[in-house]
Amino acid sequence: MRRTGVFVAVLAVTLLVATAGSAARPAVTISLSRPSVVYGGSVSLSVTTTAGGHWTDVVKPTIETSYEANWKSATSSTVTVKVRPLITLTLVNLSTGSFSTKVTAARSFAGKFVLVQRLGSSGVATQKKVILDTNSSATFRVRLHQGRSRLRVVMPTSQTAPGYITGVSKVLTVSR
Repeated sequence: MRRTGVFVAVLAVTLLVATAGSAARPAVTISLSRPSVVYGGSVSLSVTTTAGGHWTDVVKPTIETSYEANWKSATSSTVTVKVRPLITLTLVNLSTGSFSTKVTAARSFAGKFVLVQRLGSSGVATQKKVILDTNSSATFRVRLHQGRSRLRVVMPTSQTAPGYITGVSKVLTVSR
C-alpha cells in the first residue's frame, strides 16, 4: 500500500492558511466518497478540521491505497480505497458461442483464472473456469441456450490479490 505525500503537503499549506490564529487543539478528519473503485476510476477525498478548514481532491488509485491527512500536530485516521480490476466481456462469434475477456489493472494477471457465469431466473451458475494468457486476456466458448443468455466474468480475490479485490464484468446479454 502507498501513502500520498503530495496530498499531505498541499493539505497542510491549504489548511494552515484557512485556520491561522486558531487556539483550539487541532483535529483533522478524512473521508472517502466511496470505499472501492474499478481500475481507472476516481474517488473524492474530503478533509475537515476543528477550525472549520476543509479540502477536497479527486484521486485515481491504481492499486489499493491508504490515505491520511496531517494538519498542525493532528493526524487523521487512515482511509483505504480498495481497487477492483477492470474486466471486459465481448461476444466474438454468436454462432460458435465464442467470447473474449480482458482483465486490466496496474499489473499482469497472466496464469490467473476467471469464472464465466450465466445469470438466470434461478440464480447464478458458473459455466467454466478460464485461464488468462500473458496479456491478461482469454478467448473461450460457452454453450448458448436458445433465446436470451446473460453472461458475466468474475475474478475472485484469490486471483486478484494482493492489491486488488474481486472484479466483475458488466453483464452481457446475447440472443440466439
